Amino acid sequence: MEVSTLKQRDYFSTIPLILFSLLMLAFSSRIMAGTTGKIAGQVIDEASGDPLPGVNVYVENYPFGGATDADGFFFMLNIPPGKYTVVIQMLGYQEVRYKDVKVNVDLTTQLNTRLKAETIQGSQVVVVADRPLIQKDVTSTQVKISSDEIRALPVEDYNDIIQLQAGVIDGHFRGGRLGEVAYMVDGLSVIDPFYNEVGVQVENSFIQELEVISGTFNAEYGQAMSGVVNIVTKDGGPKLEGSVSGYVGNYVTSHDEIYPNLDNIDGTGFQNLEASLSGPLPFWKAVKFFFSGRYINDDGNIYGERVYTIEDNDPFSPSGDRAYVAMNDFQRATLQGKLSYYLIPQLKISYSLIYQDYEGRGYDHAFQLSPDGIKDLFEEQYHHNLSFNHTLSKSTFHTLKFSANWSNYQGYVFENPYDPRYVIPERGQPASGYTFRSGGNQNDRYDRTSQTYIGKWDLTSQFDKENKIGLGAEARVHTLENFYTIFRAANQDTSNVHEIVYPQFGSPGRDEYTKEPREFFAYVQDKMEYQDLIINLGVRFDYFNPNTDMPSDLRNPLFNPLFPSGTKEASVKTQLSPRLAVAFPISANGVIRGSYGHFFQIPPFDQLYRGIYDEGGVTKTQVASSTGESGSLDVVVGNPDLQPQRTTKYELGLRQVLYTDLAMEVVAYYNDIRNLVDTEIIETYDGKKYARFINRDYGNSRGVIVSLEKRFSGNWGARLDYTYQIAEGNASDPQSVFQDNQTNPPNETEKKTIRLDWDQRSTLNFSLITGVQRSWNASLTGRLGSGTPYTADRFFNPVDITFRNDRNKPPSVTFDLRFDKFFRVAGAQVTTFLLIYNLFDRLNEVNVYGSSGRAGYDYNTKFAGDIVGLNTIDDYINNPTFYSSPREVRVGLSFGL
Repeated sequence: MEVSTLKQRDYFSTIPLILFSLLMLAFSSRIMAGTTGKIAGQVIDEASGDPLPGVNVYVENYPFGGATDADGFFFMLNIPPGKYTVVIQMLGYQEVRYKDVKVNVDLTTQLNTRLKAETIQGSQVVVVADRPLIQKDVTSTQVKISSDEIRALPVEDYNDIIQLQAGVIDGHFRGGRLGEVAYMVDGLSVIDPFYNEVGVQVENSFIQELEVISGTFNAEYGQAMSGVVNIVTKDGGPKLEGSVSGYVGNYVTSHDEIYPNLDNIDGTGFQNLEASLSGPLPFWKAVKFFFSGRYINDDGNIYGERVYTIEDNDPFSPSGDRAYVAMNDFQRATLQGKLSYYLIPQLKISYSLIYQDYEGRGYDHAFQLSPDGIKDLFEEQYHHNLSFNHTLSKSTFHTLKFSANWSNYQGYVFENPYDPRYVIPERGQPASGYTFRSGGNQNDRYDRTSQTYIGKWDLTSQFDKENKIGLGAEARVHTLENFYTIFRAANQDTSNVHEIVYPQFGSPGRDEYTKEPREFFAYVQDKMEYQDLIINLGVRFDYFNPNTDMPSDLRNPLFNPLFPSGTKEASVKTQLSPRLAVAFPISANGVIRGSYGHFFQIPPFDQLYRGIYDEGGVTKTQVASSTGESGSLDVVVGNPDLQPQRTTKYELGLRQVLYTDLAMEVVAYYNDIRNLVDTEIIETYDGKKYARFINRDYGNSRGVIVSLEKRFSGNWGARLDYTYQIAEGNASDPQSVFQDNQTNPPNETEKKTIRLDWDQRSTLNFSLITGVQRSWNASLTGRLGSGTPYTADRFFNPVDITFRNDRNKPPSVTFDLRFDKFFRVAGAQVTTFLLIYNLFDRLNEVNVYGSSGRAGYDYNTKFAGDIVGLNTIDDYINNPTFYSSPREVRVGLSFGL
């Protein structure tokens, strides 16, 4: 039998037709909510206090501007995030220039101005705008981080910034499961729907503003239950600018027993080279560009020792060279670029491309002494984004956007599935407990491709002074091609160590399918801004078509002719989701807010389509090859008829300025989570069993956040937040019922709410930035958390054990540091910098043994008996994946123009 891999579809061949269609539409139909902000205010006469009509207000060097109305009010829509100079002019009055006016996505920047009669012709007043501590139109919890702030913090990428936000625990937003967050780039999704993970890497140098929404969110955002991460990328500026930076680093730790060989490498275990260039195109000044590229080579922090080769089997007859081999190393190259062009002042066309190529390995503790046997992992991703941004009038604009996302993931030990170096799975298996493998290789391989086309239209109109209306529609077309297989020995004679065979199509151990689901969304949103009340009111419609058949009788998924059989079409899913958020300014220095909403999300497509395949025009479902004597299962299949998962969110908040540069915020929230995915066990008519995903889990989270923010002034700024949170549900793992049925007798599935795996009751985050402009900068971040739960081993804790996750792991503490020193050399900006991650080299225990509650020892070892192998029990117990990464020090240099 020949093993097939899925052919990568060349979707680029369809782009010219799509581009032509979009160009035609752009002239009949600018930027959507989620990527731009607004400047508004009132201009009055300083002497009389009367409003001034006809005052000219504009953004310097940009096509944004207008005049005040009869009551002195003005507004400017559709302004990308960033800092600007706003000019206010009127004949007979002094000109006022506001410098460093900051615009944020989806928010209104207020500029209320008193003009003074001109006594000297041509005089002007220059005001440097401070970022307001109170943004009165914020109606739910959101944090906006500018490119300057990102550059100053000790962070590797934007995910590190997300982890610093209140209520975020290892990717879980406010108690939700992983995969419940929408990631947007320039207003369009970059999620790979197979696992609901981010489908492309956006480097810090390409980010203009990062918005993290962990509370409720407006109706234009969908397919998310826990939060939204919205990235707006940079445009090229009016002048040519560029930078080149590089740095190297290494782990500097005293924990050699956990991380062997880190003290023997040469200080360049991490290498980074990055460059960017932006400005107008030399041959076409009207076109602005931004380009950046980055290459990383990281040897990782986990090394294995090549005691055994793949062909070895006898634990006491090794043939390896005992060289240390990196086991979680990776190389990654990214390219990012953007072109922007105003065809006319009212029409902006933008195109951006993000590309990533990744190669690495994932550590497997069993292969610690035979590291050549683990898979190489390969990833390649593209994201194309084309935007037509058209201003219809001073008060109305709309956008038409299109994106094409493509991701491919592969994993294998050897590229050729029948490579003669492969050995059968029985080779090198541990001969006793607490021992590593003595040879062999991993026996699975995969090749998966996700492709998503997105088209979206949005309209925003300032209907009157109080109401800004937004509406839009979006369609997504997906193509999933999945191939996964596990080989076994070709026959019972295990002396033929290289004779392997792969399962036939449709058999357990081989998952192969192509599916093409469809999605459609529409929304209406009204932002009402009154003097003492701001309301965000919206409703969203979601439509999902699984676009596949499924067996109609789940007890006969393979269509045994002796029993009832047939197929049916998986049903279309729809939902109408209302969203409401209000803010009440209680003074010039305080605001109270509240919000409520329903949020809908289709489960990851893997949970819909796994094990669902088409054969001879009939859709079938895999079943277990056998249940064995223990009754355990070996197959979990998807369910194309899964219902959407749903969360109802509630939030109350208060923000108050305490002193000139100090503000406090208190937030209380509650999330009710329903229709979460787990599994059920189905027995076929002929006595076989299989597990199938269904909607059966539920949960809730509730918490209080207290934050303090010191605005940067006097050469320092800081932010501190404390979160008390309870995250409970009936299961943490969507395969919990399947896992419970792996034992004989099966474990009893929980029938009440328990603490979820990520239930960290107390979390304290802080960031501190200090420095002198154009001289030096230093920043420190810290994350302190109480222990997350684990399930104690009942044998060693027999007294009060009733439920899972009833004990706590040790608390975690992490500090990161960055220091920059700036120089001017021959007109260029030169920066030297130092980065230290895990400053105090603390071993945070992220996993523990159930018998002890600690990562460093397991009481079950007293029953281990004789060890058949070359390692000691301590060698095996010291699993580096049970700890956070050790201290890492990096030094670098950058040049900028």
